[in-house]
Amino acid sequence: MEQEFESKANFVKIQIEEDFNALNELELEKFFEKFTDDKRTLSFLDYYNKSVLDKEKIDFGEFKRQWAIQGMTRGVINFFNENFDKFKEEIKKEKDIRKFFEKYCCRVRKEASFCSKLFHTILPDEFPPVDNPIKKKFYLQKEEFIKSVLIIKLGYKLFIAENPDKITLIRKLLSKPKFAYLRINELSDIRILDMYYWFKENRE
Repeated sequence: MEQEFESKANFVKIQIEEDFNALNELELEKFFEKFTDDKRTLSFLDYYNKSVLDKEKIDFGEFKRQWAIQGMTRGVINFFNENFDKFKEEIKKEKDIRKFFEKYCCRVRKEASFCSKLFHTILPDEFPPVDNPIKKKFYLQKEEFIKSVLIIKLGYKLFIAENPDKITLIRKLLSKPKFAYLRINELSDIRILDMYYWFKENRE
C-alpha cells in the first residue's frame, strides 16, 4: 500500500515536471498575466491574502463562498464558526488531516475538499488545497479524497525538493511589480504550485 502511495506521488511529481519543462519563461509569464484583470480571481486572491497570509479570523460562510465549496449546511458552517479557535490549535498541533476529517468533517456529508482548504489556510507550507479538477489533473478521480490530498502533497514536496531551479524561476517571475498583488515572497512553495494548477484547471 505504501509503495502504491509513493508511486502515485511520484507520478504527480513527474506530471508537474513535464508541465513546467514544456513552458519557457515568457510563456509562463504570459500565463499568469491572463489573470491580472480577472475580477473574480482578484477577489479570491484578496480573500486568500487576508485569511492565509494575514491570518484574519475565518467566517465559514464567506470561506465556503470564496473557495466555491459545494454543500455545507448552515448548521455545519455555524459549528465551525463557533469552534474555530479550538480547531485551529488542533490542526496546528496534530497536523493530521485524516483524523480531523473523520472527527469533524463527516457530520452531515463528507466535506473533504473543505477540509483540505481549511488545512491549507492554517498550514499553507504543508497542505495543498485540493478540489476535483486538481484530482482529475493528476488522474486521482477514483481515489478517496483525503488520500488524494496526501498523494498530491507528497508529489508537490518531491517536485519542490528535486526542482529548486523551477521554484526559483517562478518566484523571480512573479516578483515583478505587475504581480505584486500575489505577495509572492510570503507564499509557500506548495502554494506556488497550487496557484498555477488552480489557475490552469479552474480559471483558464
